[in-house]
Amino acid sequence: MGMEILLFWLGLSAIVSVAAGKRNRSSFGWFILSLVISPLLAGLLLLALGDRRPPPSQYTVQVPVTGPGITFGPILEKQCPDCAEMVKADARICRFCRHQF
Repeated sequence: MGMEILLFWLGLSAIVSVAAGKRNRSSFGWFILSLVISPLLAGLLLLALGDRRPPPSQYTVQVPVTGPGITFGPILEKQCPDCAEMVKADARICRFCRHQF
């Protein structure tokens, strides 16, 4: 009976550890914390603290463009000064508000 409880406790701690890793937090640290206090409390604390990843808008590459060019690899984007939407770096007209660059 005691061995099953220990395995259950370790399994739940491992789940908390994986969830912490997906939220850009220390997997090992959260595993140890969940072993010490309890996987349930550590999991609730992890959910309360939220995600440490930056918002998706920070993933976009923004570069000033001086002339037309060909982009290879990632799509380069710039922000329209009128509507603040992201448009391709080579665009001459914003497809949302028709602002001319």
